[in-house]
Amino acid sequence: MARRIIKYSNRRLYDAVQARTITLLELSDLVARGEDITVERKGSGEDITATTLLQTVLEHLKRRPGEPVAPVVLERLLQAARSALEPARELESLTRSA
Repeated sequence: MARRIIKYSNRRLYDAVQARTITLLELSDLVARGEDITVERKGSGEDITATTLLQTVLEHLKRRPGEPVAPVVLERLLQAARSALEPARELESLTRSA
């Protein structure tokens, strides 16, 4: 089961396992260590894993220049992006067949 991270409207990230707020870099480090995570928007429950992982990559590049982003973080970002696009692909295939 994926580790649940909740993103509040003030852009804070809350780690439900550790029961504390975490930074984008800490989130990136969790993923780099192999943690399976999902990020949900507080209130709506919308899955915003892909956009949040993209933010972690940008934050990493800004705060840790010269240190490469862990390949597993980039891999997880691509997986989350594919999952986020899946409903649009299904809708497109339905409209083509109609």
